Amino acid sequence: MSSVAGTGERVQRRSRLIWVALALSLTLNICFIGGLVWSKVVMERINTPAHRFQQFGQALHLDQDQLAAFHQFGRTVRERTRLLHSSNRPLLLRIWQELAKPTPDQALVARMVDEAAGNRQSYQKDAAAALATFMAKLTPDQRAQLADIAEHRHDQLSRRIWWLIVP
Repeated sequence: MSSVAGTGERVQRRSRLIWVALALSLTLNICFIGGLVWSKVVMERINTPAHRFQQFGQALHLDQDQLAAFHQFGRTVRERTRLLHSSNRPLLLRIWQELAKPTPDQALVARMVDEAAGNRQSYQKDAAAALATFMAKLTPDQRAQLADIAEHRHDQLSRRIWWLIVP
């Protein structure tokens, strides 16, 4: 008689274990599907720089001449960015190689840092000139809107950086 009672308890325990496993599986699946739906619907999509540039142009409601100047500005900045990266990358690699030596030549490192900074300054001047050329095509209202967009973007970046720095 005790073996029949023991068998019944084992079956009942297995039955509970199966129901617990099914409930856990269902819960995990619901959480996974909920997370997937949230990431597709609620979460802000990550924009590429090209997409942000396009949205930026659309926000200003540019006419044909302004749009052409806007695209020229974009081409100039992309070209100068590529040039900056291609000129500074070898310098940065050489700086790291020099710093990895037991006794690095500090004067050489300083010269290479100055050269990289000069390249960066040249890039900034060219980008500012291209921006000024583009902005000359805008109406006063569009220039004000552009300044507001730039300030808002800067504030967003500052907040993101602040939250990374301050725990």
